[in-house]
Amino acid sequence: ARLWRQSVQRLRETKPERVLSDLNAIIEDSLRILEKHVSFQNIEIVKALDRPLPRVSVDPQEIRSVINNLAVNAADAMPNGGRLTIRTSAEPQFGMVVITVADTGVGISEENKRKIFEPFFTTKEKGKGTGLGLAMTYGIIQRHGGLISVESQVGRGTAITIKLPLR
Repeated sequence: ARLWRQSVQRLRETKPERVLSDLNAIIEDSLRILEKHVSFQNIEIVKALDRPLPRVSVDPQEIRSVINNLAVNAADAMPNGGRLTIRTSAEPQFGMVVITVADTGVGISEENKRKIFEPFFTTKEKGKGTGLGLAMTYGIIQRHGGLISVESQVGRGTAITIKLPLR
């Protein structure tokens, strides 16, 4: 718990370095590196990126970290392979840009869906995860004034949706 408090404190002290950014470019940069990783060998990566997507004021490094974490979690949920789909779209009527990271993996139970953004919660075997990735992701999205939600069905996959404000 002390480690978590220290990590959160460091994140709070570090102000996001926000710049007007192209989310599609951030996603493509992240995926270019990830798709070479052994965890993604049996995974089809589908990029459904809306173009042109309005630029948003974000810390590119933090958003890259979010994409990496969600993609790696998706790959872990598909040990026998599957499809990872990353979709972007604009909702100008709501002043939002949307990123969805969806997989065809094992899914998340109803009970666990309520816990996935809690620090130290993990369903991974010992030594495979700390349970901090989704908690940190949640914190990053909140600091950007965004929203994050999860939809999942056991045995059918998971979709995590992020909405970031245009302004």
